[in-house]
Amino acid sequence: MLNQNFLTQFSLNFVKQVQRVLDIDGYLLYSIDNINYTHNYHSYNISKNSLDEYLGGKIQQDPVCFRNFYSHRNTHVELLHEYNCNEEYQDFMQRWQIQDTAEIFFRKRNGEPIAGLSIVRENNKKQFTEQDKKLFQSFYFLSEKYFQHNMDTLDKSLFIEQYSLTKKEIVILEEIFNGLENSFIAEKLNCSLATVKTHIQHIYQKTNVRNRQELLCNFLK
Repeated sequence: MLNQNFLTQFSLNFVKQVQRVLDIDGYLLYSIDNINYTHNYHSYNISKNSLDEYLGGKIQQDPVCFRNFYSHRNTHVELLHEYNCNEEYQDFMQRWQIQDTAEIFFRKRNGEPIAGLSIVRENNKKQFTEQDKKLFQSFYFLSEKYFQHNMDTLDKSLFIEQYSLTKKEIVILEEIFNGLENSFIAEKLNCSLATVKTHIQHIYQKTNVRNRQELLCNFLK
């Protein structure tokens, strides 16, 4: 189940850190359920009328809309001015005094985006620079592991019913998903390193994966 409270607090803290080093005029936070549906909007200095107009149709013309990058697993930050906007969207931006936006996509380990952040600059300000984009990316990667640790969840019933993992294997699997190396798992569970490695090989065989990365990508949701 999505930890909505954590997601909101994480996003607000992310914005707070960005505001320490960059001048921004407004932002919109939102949760992503799938490629067609977003919800749980939280905005600052963005009018309700402009948001209603955007969600009511202008989102289809937005070059950096989350839908355009939903399946781009390695895409995290996009700047609006780097793309061509059609006349309809240019008119929308002009009427609502939007100079530029930076779109940030927060993704789980498997690359699925589950939250978005639109950061806005108004017409009386400069567009975001390439250096600004690098700063956004740095903030993203600094917080990525913390974000994924709190948002990725393990479906235990799937492993028990579908893959017939033992209770010991489930315990070790959870520690793998917590990011622990084999030696730390052995120490925590008070068993030998060889025993941990044997259990892990059994997990790989039962789930038909070759390594940790495949395990994380296939079974964290």
